[in-house]
Amino acid sequence: MSDFLSKLFCLRSLLLTCLLTTGSLVWADNHKGSDKKSERIAPTLKSLMRSFKPDSTSEAQVILRKTRVHIDEQLMSHATSYVAVYINSDEAVRDYSQISVSFNSFYEDIALEFANVRTPDGKMDSIKADATQIQSPADENFYHDRKELLFSLPNVRKGSIIEFQYRYTDTKKMVPDQWFDSFSFHWWEDRAAGQGTRADAIVVSELQITAPTAIELISSDASRYHITPKRSTKGTRQTITWTGKNLAKIDLQSDMPREHDYAPYLRVATTANWNDVAVWADQLIEPHLVSDTKLDALIAEIKKTALTPEAKTKAVYRAIQDRVRYVFAHVGRGGYEPHDAFEVLKNGYGDCKDQTVLAVMLLRQLGITANPALIITRGRGIPDMRVPGVSFDHMIVHIPAQNGLQEIWMDTTGETSLYPGFSVGIEDQPALIVNENTKAIRVLPALPAKEHFAELELVFDKFSGRDAQASFKLHFGGLYEQRLRSMWQYSNERDKYFRELIGQIYNAAEVTELTASNADNLWHPFTISGRFSFTNVWGGDKDPINYSFSITQLTNLFADLRNLHKAQDRKQPYVVDPGYNLRSRVVFTSPGSDHQLQLNTQGENIDNAYYTLTQSGNQEKNRYVISQNLTVKAVKVELKDYADFYQKTNELIESNDWTLSYVYNKTAAELIALETKGKTDVASLIALTKLHIKNGAYEKSLATARQAVKVSPKKAEAHYVLGLAQGYNQLLPESDASFKKAEALGYKL
Repeated sequence: MSDFLSKLFCLRSLLLTCLLTTGSLVWADNHKGSDKKSERIAPTLKSLMRSFKPDSTSEAQVILRKTRVHIDEQLMSHATSYVAVYINSDEAVRDYSQISVSFNSFYEDIALEFANVRTPDGKMDSIKADATQIQSPADENFYHDRKELLFSLPNVRKGSIIEFQYRYTDTKKMVPDQWFDSFSFHWWEDRAAGQGTRADAIVVSELQITAPTAIELISSDASRYHITPKRSTKGTRQTITWTGKNLAKIDLQSDMPREHDYAPYLRVATTANWNDVAVWADQLIEPHLVSDTKLDALIAEIKKTALTPEAKTKAVYRAIQDRVRYVFAHVGRGGYEPHDAFEVLKNGYGDCKDQTVLAVMLLRQLGITANPALIITRGRGIPDMRVPGVSFDHMIVHIPAQNGLQEIWMDTTGETSLYPGFSVGIEDQPALIVNENTKAIRVLPALPAKEHFAELELVFDKFSGRDAQASFKLHFGGLYEQRLRSMWQYSNERDKYFRELIGQIYNAAEVTELTASNADNLWHPFTISGRFSFTNVWGGDKDPINYSFSITQLTNLFADLRNLHKAQDRKQPYVVDPGYNLRSRVVFTSPGSDHQLQLNTQGENIDNAYYTLTQSGNQEKNRYVISQNLTVKAVKVELKDYADFYQKTNELIESNDWTLSYVYNKTAAELIALETKGKTDVASLIALTKLHIKNGAYEKSLATARQAVKVSPKKAEAHYVLGLAQGYNQLLPESDASFKKAEALGYKL
């Protein structure tokens, strides 16, 4: 995706994702001032250093990452985590000087137990009393239970070793009678200034879980990372320990696979059945499917005009778009429990689960089977779903296939999104339908490449002095429709932004007119149209005008294929997902009837494992039309194939442009002038026949000569030029006969 589309995707993800918060993968709230002495779960730094050999080529190394989890008989847990990191670069100094640990304040508490820095000269410096705080994340426009334990470490320099230990404790259960969690064996550290995340090499990473022997713990398989569990039992307690050694640094790169296989991690649970999660969510949501007089009135209103299942479904979608503003508002509710359906309508706002509950309530009252569906959006990748857990971050509506309806996944959270709101942010992602009968995870459908498209219609249609103008229209589908619609809705200076954006198609042109259509329409795709103005591109009536167009004028705007890693720099497989389609129809118009086409170069066709490009050009009266169709295929390019992918991409980028000229031609001008006089003027037909013979167009000369004789059968010269044309076409007996006829009518040979 191009840079601007990447930004649009981030915007769409922000709008789409409810950030349904969980106790999984996060640590909890801060107990400042605790007098209890912390139990250190790791050896002393001095002991750790005895066996540690720094790698001079590494920016940083995690010497030890250790976590101990204790689960009690009520399935409540507390965990202590220790991290020690050797700092070996200025960049790592910046990144590790301040540590942030996220947690869900609705379910958890957190306590920083200690944090120290061993300076390069061997001195120990502890964290200052005022260097720790609990704060809300930067996205202040959202209400949520997620908070951050933030602390700053003193005197971190190249050659330092930092260590810290924190503890989180469950304060309430998420799912009664069940326990889930997920664990990464790397330490993921935010880079300074919000520049992403790093996961440095690990010397030793250990996870230890203790639980009552009466509890069965089910875990995912980490053996492919050479991490296997060791089990032991002592009295009524069981202990499972996973240890990873010498885990490589993880290079995070753009367009990586969404699966979490690139990093060793575990999912651990007390159940192997997704039905347990589905029943819990169903019991949490069903009590909120309640109505009041205002909601009953809306249902009655819809019933009056919506008579078919499709009409009812669309009416529900419109009602929520018109009446319920999307906000993130689940303060103190733990992320999964919605407000009552009637309350959402009354308030006029709600988050994803609130809107879903209202939609499900309306649909069911209208006789349509519908259920909530919990989703893991693309922003969270695709975890290993073989072990149940609660890591969903979005909720939508699932409408199964039924009388009059095909299966529909409806997402109402987009701001006036095209019905049914199904977006690339959830496409091909795991989903759990919230129903007491649900037994397994579903995978949301994926649209084919042809439905994710951007299509350009461009017509050069006006010439004035040295200037030219062209009209354009852009049609969108799928991810392009969703993102550009959202950008139009949320850009502060959208007219300026879109003029600059579309101006990239021709950098030398100015967008002089711009109109958007269907930006707030729920049923028709968003489109953009307008005009380009080209200054000083033509010398005037008898000068040539030059045109060009390339498929890269679309890929630069909608795909950004120029910014790939070089083959030697790529560390991760490269994924194109979803596939997409870029199309154009460009009309190059002759500036006048006396200009003749010269086609200089043509775009070439390409078909390989990654791209299919078909191009064609057709000459029509006074214009030349090119058509392009590029399909960027949905592929996963393994590292061994990346060099080939990189080469094929460069071949696409460097493929031939279409270049052509319309050149003034006196003979062509004469031909056009004669042709425009029609088929009934014998003098013009005779002159046209002579001109065709002069130009070597013998077949055309024969046709016009025959027409001249037909129009004026007693015109001697008409028979004469027919004899000439017949002779040039090797019709010698006929030619002799025509000459004799001309002579008989008085033509002097």
